[in-house]
Amino acid sequence: MDDATKALHYSLPHFRVEGFQSDHLYQRPNKDLSGMTSSRGVSHGKKLRDKLALAFQAAAGNNGFYSSDISESCPAIYLEVLISADSAIPDLNWKSQDIRFSALRVADDGEIIGALYVPEDAVEFLTLKVQEYAEETVESGKAKNELKFAPVENFTIGDIESLWTDSRSFPRDMSNNLWWECWCVSSRSEKLRRVAHKLKLRVNEAALRFPDTEILLVYANPLEMSILISNTDAIEELRKATDNPYFFTRLTSAERESWIADLVTRVVPPAINCPAVCVLDNGVNQAHPLLQYALASEDCQAIHPDWGSDDHHGHGTNMAGAALYGDLTFALADQRNIGLNTRLESVKFIPPPNWSRNEPSSYGVITQAAVALAEARAPGRKRVFCMAISNEDVSGERPTTWSSAIDQICSGSMLGDFDNEDDDRSGPKRLFILSAGNIPDSSNPDDVSDLDEFPIEDPGQSWNAIAVGGFTDKIDLSEQPKMDGWRTLAEVGDHSPYSRISTDWEHSRSPIKPEIVFEAGNKAISPDGRELLSGVPALSILTTGKNFTKNPIEEFWATSSATAQAAGLAAEIMARFPDLWPETIRALIIHSAQWTPAMLAKLRGKTKKECIMLARQFGYGVPQLERALASAQNDLALISEAYIQPFKKDVNDKGREVGAPSFNEVHYYNLPWPKSELERLENREVQLKITLSYFIEPSPGEMAQVVPARYQSYGLRFELKKKSDTDSDFRHRINKLEKAEIKPQPAEVDSNWTFGSKSVAAGSVHSDVWIGHAIDLAARDKIAIYPVSGWWRYRAHLNRYRSNARYSLIISISSEGEDVQLYTEIANRIAAHVETEVSIDSKI
Repeated sequence: MDDATKALHYSLPHFRVEGFQSDHLYQRPNKDLSGMTSSRGVSHGKKLRDKLALAFQAAAGNNGFYSSDISESCPAIYLEVLISADSAIPDLNWKSQDIRFSALRVADDGEIIGALYVPEDAVEFLTLKVQEYAEETVESGKAKNELKFAPVENFTIGDIESLWTDSRSFPRDMSNNLWWECWCVSSRSEKLRRVAHKLKLRVNEAALRFPDTEILLVYANPLEMSILISNTDAIEELRKATDNPYFFTRLTSAERESWIADLVTRVVPPAINCPAVCVLDNGVNQAHPLLQYALASEDCQAIHPDWGSDDHHGHGTNMAGAALYGDLTFALADQRNIGLNTRLESVKFIPPPNWSRNEPSSYGVITQAAVALAEARAPGRKRVFCMAISNEDVSGERPTTWSSAIDQICSGSMLGDFDNEDDDRSGPKRLFILSAGNIPDSSNPDDVSDLDEFPIEDPGQSWNAIAVGGFTDKIDLSEQPKMDGWRTLAEVGDHSPYSRISTDWEHSRSPIKPEIVFEAGNKAISPDGRELLSGVPALSILTTGKNFTKNPIEEFWATSSATAQAAGLAAEIMARFPDLWPETIRALIIHSAQWTPAMLAKLRGKTKKECIMLARQFGYGVPQLERALASAQNDLALISEAYIQPFKKDVNDKGREVGAPSFNEVHYYNLPWPKSELERLENREVQLKITLSYFIEPSPGEMAQVVPARYQSYGLRFELKKKSDTDSDFRHRINKLEKAEIKPQPAEVDSNWTFGSKSVAAGSVHSDVWIGHAIDLAARDKIAIYPVSGWWRYRAHLNRYRSNARYSLIISISSEGEDVQLYTEIANRIAAHVETEVSIDSKI
């Protein structure tokens, strides 16, 4: 299908279905929790009691480095707690005793390890609670305090390493100074600053603040940190502070000045009010002839004014060209005019080589500062933030300060986003595009043969941002000099050999990353299969070069290339739909993505678990701009943007809130479904895709490392009506407050989903594809959007349970065949619905 046919095919506006939504009070149906914990008998309680006694005995009389002259808190003990792999994580916090459970991490065998902070004057209290578990029962016959202690396998004495949650090894050289991330109870962070000052330890001014948590950077060796921990009650976990993000490099190409001169004459500059791609990198060469039309000099800024805004490396200019033009190969070869619909911005947030990097850098703080700088310069401009920088060899499996700071950026909850502390504070939402990271170059194929050894790097795990991986269509080496007999490593349409993956992440706790893929180039392999070659010009895209007088165009490859192209596509969608929410733009990008034939061949016939493993290599596929912008008769999209209040407190007869926060509302959609057309198509294969997108407000402290509900402010899920459901059956199955007309039959197994609800539950975007017969989809005309828990509910003292949230929902139906008329029937149903509403209003 050529471009003209595609443009004609996708020429119909998407449908908006907010008018088909109704909200109802919501209560989660009861779940069978009998398997969550099991009565382990008296013997387990006695063993646990003895182990706790031994741990306290080991700590008795040993106050470590505690000093009453330095400390601003009472002496305390850290216990290391081991939780069995298959158990629910117990709540071992007792606020009245200041006993805190934190620094949770997952061992290789799946067991959970955490640190329990116990003040010395609370030792007797904890001992009593474990003794009750060992010796007493409640009316049901179960052990007293069973929910707290049945999952616990062991108590041992802890130390500074018990607080270490970094994926990198603990620094064991007691004399080696480094910058530490100290994750503190926010109300006690000033204590840490004062104690650190007494110990003559440096505390960096930069800090990140999350609900109940503040992250401070302290320069010390492990011995000094042990002293600091012994004399403050602020620290809940420790990580290594990192300031070594790296750039995804590229090779230069030969000079082609005449090509550039020709292309410059064909570029139609963008309007001043167009949306922009804001490149966060090491600067951009604004004077490049292909960039100056879209990048004003005043839109080139730097975190430090003395750095200058020029590109000291070349990577930023590469990114800018790829974001604006995509692969310049096609633009250079074409003779048509190129109308630009988007602009560029540049914020330099990496220092030039002559600037010292010894100062600590929280790249979460710096990234937020770069965002604020761009917005202060042009506050009314729509923009997409784009960053292809990562922490080298730091896996993104768990939230970090950097990824959490980006989640704050997207959700409008970073410092300065709101002017007051009201109950429903919310700042501007933002769209952020990140790179999944690159597999290091090696000439030895064996070094890079196991993809699982190269997980996506921090901050690519950000829940709210889109992480971009790579695929490749570059397979032609026929005109590449001196490469006779060489072949490409990846087949056409397959995973790019540069791109990192997330298959080794804990799937139930981490989002599917990358969500999408773009062209990232290919590698060549020698005739004997023993040598790999990266950066081959024929297997890369072309983009703008820093030194435009010598190398105006350069080869560009790997996930930087892919990330820049993704940001350009996002800005194009934003230009077409300036009023859509960032959450909706994100949803459209992911929803429009399609798997290539090579990807589909791998997915075909696989189990859901195997499909998820593949999705963690190439996400939901390659986004299609024409599909994101418009619908077709046989491939259409229904879009809803809506507000929902996930939680509430009950109100008594005096109008006062009482009790703990609970769930508040569910949204039902009675969709304008093409039932007649689906019935006519009978056993024709159709695809239904649902994408639910929203931005969570992050809280990376407490148990967020292993319990997603503790990281997210709230969560949402979707549920589609089953084929055999009546309307009342469907609502009753979703909502305990809905009464079924008759006792419903158990819902049938729905095995047609590609991934399944459990596999797409993590993160803040949930997308799945249903494939089956049209007749089986005909009756499935209702969908529910309902809340799941988050810290807005658990932390009532922050008063965020009253907050409104918003989400974007996209539903598409597609089927091959020129005779398919899905769009027409839906259009008629919507028109009838509108006429009915007008008729009712006129009578009123």
